[in-house]
Amino acid sequence: MNLRELLVTVDQLRPNAFTDAEKIRMVNTVEGRIYKDILSKYEGEEPVFIPFAEGQEERELAVPVPFTDVYVYYLISMMDFYNGDSGRYNDSMVLYNQSWEEFQAHYLQTHTPKQTNLCGMIPLRGW
Repeated sequence: MNLRELLVTVDQLRPNAFTDAEKIRMVNTVEGRIYKDILSKYEGEEPVFIPFAEGQEERELAVPVPFTDVYVYYLISMMDFYNGDSGRYNDSMVLYNQSWEEFQAHYLQTHTPKQTNLCGMIPLRGW
């Protein structure tokens, strides 16, 4: 899913007065968290987070289908929060947290966590 598809989906599900620039800032928040809390903790090439900007609507999101609900629910929950609708905010945050956990579990099953040398407990390779 690319950024444009995400923005269109969110606008269809929850009509709003937020500008694309405001929604892109929200996307950058959750995308940065995905890089920091999930992608950077696993073996492989070190992921580099590059924030989205207006004009980059065709750029792909880091989370693949079918786990893109993490973005949808995050944007919807933040819009509810900023609109002062605490009931809807709580409901959409529950959905966001569930989608986050589903993606995190999927990523854990399909990737190897980085090994950490805890005070010499794990021998260093290449000695």
